[in-house]
Amino acid sequence: IMLTIWLTTLSKSHSLSRTMGKRPSHAPLFMSTTTGYSFPRVIVKRNRQSMSFREGNPLIFTRAIAYTESQTHESSLPLASLVQVDVLLDKTNHNRKHQQKDYPHYQRSQNAQTQSIGWGVFNPSSMYRVRMLCHSVNMRENLRDKLKWAETEEEALSCILTTQLESAFQVRKALGLFHDKSNASSLYTDTFRLINGEGDGLSGLAADVIGGDVLVVMSSAAWCQVHKDLIICCLKQVLDYNNLDYDIMWKTTPARLSQDGMEVSDEGTTTHEKEDTRVLATELGIQYVTFPYASGQKTGYYCDQRENRWNLAHYCKDARVLDLCCYHGGFALSAVIRGQAAHATGVDSSQQAIDACNMNANLNDCGDKVKFVRDDISKFMKEAETQGDSFNVIILDPPKLAPSVSGLDRAKRKYHGLNRDALKLIDTKLGGLLMTCTCSAAMTQQNGGQYFLNMVQQAAIAAGRHITLLKVSGAAPCHSQSPASFPAGNYLTAAIFYVAPFSR
Repeated sequence: IMLTIWLTTLSKSHSLSRTMGKRPSHAPLFMSTTTGYSFPRVIVKRNRQSMSFREGNPLIFTRAIAYTESQTHESSLPLASLVQVDVLLDKTNHNRKHQQKDYPHYQRSQNAQTQSIGWGVFNPSSMYRVRMLCHSVNMRENLRDKLKWAETEEEALSCILTTQLESAFQVRKALGLFHDKSNASSLYTDTFRLINGEGDGLSGLAADVIGGDVLVVMSSAAWCQVHKDLIICCLKQVLDYNNLDYDIMWKTTPARLSQDGMEVSDEGTTTHEKEDTRVLATELGIQYVTFPYASGQKTGYYCDQRENRWNLAHYCKDARVLDLCCYHGGFALSAVIRGQAAHATGVDSSQQAIDACNMNANLNDCGDKVKFVRDDISKFMKEAETQGDSFNVIILDPPKLAPSVSGLDRAKRKYHGLNRDALKLIDTKLGGLLMTCTCSAAMTQQNGGQYFLNMVQQAAIAAGRHITLLKVSGAAPCHSQSPASFPAGNYLTAAIFYVAPFSR
């Protein structure tokens, strides 16, 4: 299967050119000791710090690199070069006295004994000097065989891309995410993540299937921009082989690309001719209106909460539900349609989000059981407390409040206040459930997740409520992760707490 895909891609790859960052004609090529074809080498130091890279971590940092092999006087290899990554066998053979102060790499003419780690793409301007695309330890034999026949860097990269993309497809197939619309069940789903960065061996690249018709590709690394045409070509070949016909939409995340040394428009993408085209996304039988072609940095739908919405619905029968930061109304609609909740109220500060929620409610014929309000959630909760309103189930799913570790203290105070006010609205006579979420990786990963749970406990004390932790979960399994880099890719926490009633 992979050989057929590769041969088809190979015939097209000769006509492709990079959209930016082309390799200079004098860029060095070196003979690989394992594949029989030539390309530059990046040599990693052998020490305790670099052990994770040798064991499969896909991101290699600057300080882990001993040197790069080059025959020119350049300080660094060109952007997005496909490189072979080796590790020194002798941990003392770093030749540090030859390193230049201004650059973390230097040229080396003599050969040191090394061991192959794998292959990746190089970036001289990023803290992630190499993003690994495949490792020697778990490299598939069919990929080894195909690389032996590659004559250029582009052909070699197409071999790697088609292998990783096909693997990503097989993972989602194993999860049962590809369905025939003609045989759709009541829990039919046609919207999910097909590619999830490091989790699928393609660091910096993500892609969501929306409505079974559109594939929104999200680029957040410079190498993806440089090799955009080749990525799309390989993606089309894999989809075609698997009898899938998706309309591909390419988007970018300017902030992350800037961190990777590449500046792009703040719009994230140019205006598409289908800007206002609606696409219906179905999740577990519930339909949502999306606009995947609209300009912006998102793929059009948050499918990472799919199983959390499904799990919470089981506890919502006859309940009064409050969905805070409701976005497209996913939790509220799931509670009413799947969980048979008595009523659900959704709150969001965006009028565009509220409009989408109302469209989704009408689309699913449940407008009489849901109400969506445009308001600041803090203001809404304080007014609800003043009026004596209460709920049996509350979902608190705010946007990212801690973009980095440096903002944790400030974010914690904000999370604390929101959770305190939400806990106050849980029915004091009957008690109830609170699902509280964070999509901030810094918050999720701090102290193995205990940092976030401790914050909720402190908020409960401030609210005068007793809580019991029932369940902690993360993103839906289509948001795959690399076990070698876990928990670095773990960003979402969804924790369900039982909130006890006041003592009688």
